Amino acid sequence: MQKSYYNNAIVGNSSMLVCLSEKSELLRLFWPNIDYLQQFDKMLCGIFIKNRNGSTVWLNDQRCEHHQEYLQDSNIVKSTITNAADGYQVILYDFVHPDRDVLVRRFEIKNISNEQKELGFVTFSAATSADTDIACSLFDFNNEALIHYRCNNYISIFSDNPAMQFQIGNNANEAAVNTYLFGKDDIGMMKDAAVSWDMGRFAKNETKYFNLYITASSNLKSAKNVIKEVRKIGALTIFNETEQYWKEFLHKAKSLKSGNDRLDILYKRSLLVFKLMYDKKSGGLLAAPEVDEYFTKCGRYAYCWGRDAAFITGALDIAGLNDCVDHFYKWAVSIQDEDGSWQQRYHMDGNLAPCWGLQIDETGTLLWGMLNHYNYVKKIEFLQFVWNSVVAGAEFLIKFIDGDTGLPKPSFDLWEERFGEHAYSSAAVYAGLKSAVEIAKILGKSDKQYVKWDEHAKNIKQAIIKYFWKEDYKRFIRSVRVKLNGWGPEPSQNTTMIEINPKGYMRDVTLEDWKVDVSLVGLSIPFDVFDANDVMIKDTVLLIEQVLTSEGIGGIKRYENDSYIGGNPWVLTTLWVALYHTKTGNYAKAKEYLYWAADSKTEMGLLPEQRNKYTGKPDWVIPLTWSHAMYVHVFSELIKAGVL
Repeated sequence: MQKSYYNNAIVGNSSMLVCLSEKSELLRLFWPNIDYLQQFDKMLCGIFIKNRNGSTVWLNDQRCEHHQEYLQDSNIVKSTITNAADGYQVILYDFVHPDRDVLVRRFEIKNISNEQKELGFVTFSAATSADTDIACSLFDFNNEALIHYRCNNYISIFSDNPAMQFQIGNNANEAAVNTYLFGKDDIGMMKDAAVSWDMGRFAKNETKYFNLYITASSNLKSAKNVIKEVRKIGALTIFNETEQYWKEFLHKAKSLKSGNDRLDILYKRSLLVFKLMYDKKSGGLLAAPEVDEYFTKCGRYAYCWGRDAAFITGALDIAGLNDCVDHFYKWAVSIQDEDGSWQQRYHMDGNLAPCWGLQIDETGTLLWGMLNHYNYVKKIEFLQFVWNSVVAGAEFLIKFIDGDTGLPKPSFDLWEERFGEHAYSSAAVYAGLKSAVEIAKILGKSDKQYVKWDEHAKNIKQAIIKYFWKEDYKRFIRSVRVKLNGWGPEPSQNTTMIEINPKGYMRDVTLEDWKVDVSLVGLSIPFDVFDANDVMIKDTVLLIEQVLTSEGIGGIKRYENDSYIGGNPWVLTTLWVALYHTKTGNYAKAKEYLYWAADSKTEMGLLPEQRNKYTGKPDWVIPLTWSHAMYVHVFSELIKAGVL
């Protein structure tokens, strides 16, 4: 069942993550980690008029008017849904308790018609499953709860009130619309079910409250106990505790204020996003909530990339959320491969996620990130903890040097599209090795331990100049010995054959790729191969802005002729160039890009991956954690410079 590609709002508690549509439909619920399992194929809530067949209107229906916002300084979503034709208005609060895996959907339902009404509430839900024999459902009469279950996953749906009717399977959706549920089966191998509740008579202008709870447990006994506990606590207490938690969370974080409400609110929203994208069970950092479960437009997003995470941890450190960063790097150490490398991406629980090739910049960036974290917290015990991991990572990097070029061997670029030897990847490896050297010095290790790392880093810098810098054109190029056509022969006359793995397999590659790419900024920001004021960097950034600025709406695209999701400008790429300008003192340009990024946010205050090049509206993945991270980096630099 294809879902919306766009998440309009997210709530959660760092072990349960919930995605909502702009019409308040529950699109996705992830548990026991924030990336997996995705528990629902479908989840609808509706109101019906009692004793009127076919009167159910789902709250995401086009007949309803919708407005949605976050409560200030919280991860609590408030939605206002008005069905003027049937004469009622719903104010819905969605929130997840910080310490209990329970989503509460608290409804305030008001009769706005001129006559009394008898109303009922109904839900339809279908558990997600690749095999219909696996996802099952039961109705628990003792606890008045519907439970979707499979091995180690029990998702309970219930209210404070006794259920009026239920139905498992047998086209439960149509039965819910018709307002009569036939509960002849109370357990079965059906993934879909419906439950209804009687809300009684509403006088004119009367408001009543209805609380819907969705809880998650690992076994049936626990599920039943959780139902009892949640009912005992009650929705109002859970709401108050959740609201207080988020206010305290922001209070403990580092306060950065520019005096511009729009920018300051986006900074706080970024911190609230970080907390939801952080898995408190493992320490993993999620790139984004999933948008494409069936791989129809992309390779999916609900994973942890070491590259993204190193930028995100830097933003977390800026915000004073250092404990999350400590936890992340403990996680990173635990998942490191025996050869010292990190693979392309991982599930939150540390298992290897679907991958299609090594990206050597991941390993280099994580080593760089470890030193970056130390520079914020100055805790020597952190470096002592990661030291063995640093050694293994640095040794892997120096073994991964191409004997022909002196550059890191072919791997996929940071956009995961081209297999070759890339300027950005080389800069990340350089920074990883230089960081390993610095960590060794801080820990007082013998120079025998790190001198070879330093020599290899210096050699990589010279190889970068030799192969990527084009003096006649005053610019760097992005790749050499690169496979531009992953599915067949190269579209170039300037090719060669290279060995691509230890078994001696060969592939044809293009000798040089001259496409202008924003990733070339990485040679200076953040990896410091060259100073930001180096003329080679200045000339390259000037070219990037000339070629990659999107006409009309502005912003920086990834690279020339980018076709992914239409070739839009990205928020993180634009902020990347802004960060460069903060380092060179061109604060006016950096501010221009920062305001552009702030204008890219959704009405809910979330930063997307992209901004549509025609409409200027947020596009594709919402929210993208890396976008929020780059915002915090640039925002903090401009505040530090005193120019906001």
